Amino acid sequence: MEIIKLNLINFRNFSSKNISFDKKLTVIIGPNGSGKSNILEAIAMFAGIRSARIETDLDLIKFQKSEAIIESRIKRATDKDLILKINFLVIDETYIKKGYFIDFFKKRLNDFISNFSIIIFSPIDLSLVTESPQLRRHHMDNILSTCDKQYYRATSAYHKIIIRRNKILQRIAEGRSKISELEFWDERLLNHGKYITQKREEFFNFLNFIEKAMPGGKKGDVSWKITWQLKQSLLTEEKLIKNRERDISAGVTISGPHRDDFRFIFHNKDLAFFGSRGEQRMAVLALKLTELEFLQVQTGSRPILALDDIFSELDWQHRDAVLNVIEKQQTIITAAERESIPKNILKSAKVVELKLY
Repeated sequence: MEIIKLNLINFRNFSSKNISFDKKLTVIIGPNGSGKSNILEAIAMFAGIRSARIETDLDLIKFQKSEAIIESRIKRATDKDLILKINFLVIDETYIKKGYFIDFFKKRLNDFISNFSIIIFSPIDLSLVTESPQLRRHHMDNILSTCDKQYYRATSAYHKIIIRRNKILQRIAEGRSKISELEFWDERLLNHGKYITQKREEFFNFLNFIEKAMPGGKKGDVSWKITWQLKQSLLTEEKLIKNRERDISAGVTISGPHRDDFRFIFHNKDLAFFGSRGEQRMAVLALKLTELEFLQVQTGSRPILALDDIFSELDWQHRDAVLNVIEKQQTIITAAERESIPKNILKSAKVVELKLY
């Protein structure tokens, strides 16, 4: 997998920006506010990854503009080059219409995102350890949807069904609907939930099975072994029936994959509560490096690796872990200062410099 070019029009802080990437390593350098993270954010959207920095899609369009475009040319190992394009059109102050195109033919989102994969590591990813389960579920879904169209369809359908079922629960509590109305939605909830649960289990089995070198340790060194513990809210027909009264009282569906979570475990301790910042950083870095391997196995193509302004945050052990994997795929690095990038990286990289507008 390789991105060759990226064109931005009215995206974030850019009126117009064209960038060509080296097939191995590109370093983007610019002061804070120049748009380094915005470039990675645009690239991630080709894989269907929505940045945690986005509150609404309106944030993606340059101020006082009504339309934005991001376009890229990508190369895949087994296919000809593809042109991927996303159009953003402001309909009103609350709604943005998005169009997805491959070689100028309009596509559905799940068909579009299956053509591109990327792993991004940035300081903000530390929130995966410490913040809400919703953020970790969103991360799981991003990774699995990139390589599995059926998973994308299942999660999309599942969340729509949850919304519909919760409305019926509220209507039942108000005496405006019957309990029997839940049966239709429960059947579909179980069908989609079963697939989501299965794929999440397979994902975490892979993460915890693969032999990996941890930052500061040697390959196979169990003293450095981190595990990712999937905490599932299993959904069964018996549980749905058993919980109906609680669901009706609460007005929401209590059990199911929409309540799943996962934890970072190191030396038998949950890093969200008992981990230092350094250990939390190590855990997220380990997760990202392992996800590279997962996507390669699933898609047959090595994803792009993007490192967003991280070298100023990393100690030498973590830097070594990153440096060891940089040459295995196309890599894009951003930094606020040239001095924060190891000199041996700059020597072999294409350097793109940004300025404040």
